[in-house]
Order: sequence, then structure tokens, then C-alpha cells
Amino acid sequence: AFIRIPAGALLAAGALGADSATMGMVGALLGGSLAATSFATKATTRAAINTSPEPFTNWLASFFEDGLVVGIVWLATQHPLAFGIALAVMLVVSVLLLVVLFKFLKLVVRKLRAFVGQGAAEPTGA
Repeated sequence: AFIRIPAGALLAAGALGADSATMGMVGALLGGSLAATSFATKATTRAAINTSPEPFTNWLASFFEDGLVVGIVWLATQHPLAFGIALAVMLVVSVLLLVVLFKFLKLVVRKLRAFVGQGAAEPTGA
């Protein structure tokens, strides 16, 4: 999962930096930022979905993600302008979703820290 962010930066730098080192740096910053936003949104949304006791929301989310990837790749190759607009919309939705789910993410991190801290503090024998 961690490799997505540097990979996004390298891909964007390679795509934009063929003519200029400055454009390569701009591409790396934009690509890395976009990949980080995408990863954070997906991870936070998945953490929220995983609190549901039934398995169907996970399945639906996975199928939706797969379909979205196919649709976006098709859009990028066939209609680049529409892809750019869709990308901007998805970025805005992702940022809004991150803002809304930020409290949830803080709660999950706090509970994980408490869980790990409790496990380490228990005595091993009496």
C-alpha cells in the first residue's frame, strides 16, 4: 500500500518531466499528492465500512472500486478532457470525504493505540 504514493509521484514526474526538470518536480509533487489523497480516502472509507457487521458493504465497495477503475481508465484513454473533469470532481469529493471521516480516523487511531498499549502493559506471569 505504501508504494502507491512514491509510484504516483514517479509516474507523474516521468509523464511531465521529459522536457524540463521543473515540470518533472511539479509532476512528482502533484502525482504524489494525488496518490496520497486517494490512498487516505480509500483507507479511511474502508475503515468506516469495516465497522459494519455484515459482509455486503465490503463486497459492494470492492465491486464499485473495480468498476470505477475500469471506467476511469477508459475515460482517460478515450476522452481526456472528460477524464480531467472527473478527476477534479473525484479529488474534491475525496477531500470532503476525508474531512468528514477525519474524526472517525482519529477515533480508530486512538483505539488502536489503546489496544497496542494494553497488550504491552499486561504482566506475563504471576
